[in-house]
Amino acid sequence: MNNDIKGMCLFLGLIGVGYAALLILLALFTGAKIIKSVIFISVFSSGLISLGLTSQVKNRLVSHAKSFISK
Repeated sequence: MNNDIKGMCLFLGLIGVGYAALLILLALFTGAKIIKSVIFISVFSSGLISLGLTSQVKNRLVSHAKSFISK
């Protein structure tokens, strides 16, 4: 995949994760029932971030997460 497209996927994914975080805060403060929307946006954004990362970075993140969980 082209590096420009990877960069765009990362950018859009991070914007989506930030938007989902703001929606979670909105739901906490107002009591709005927007859980399905937050889940959809989070999953879609995570997919975009996953598309934008290289395999080396993915492997490092997985190994770091496994070492963090096993502590």
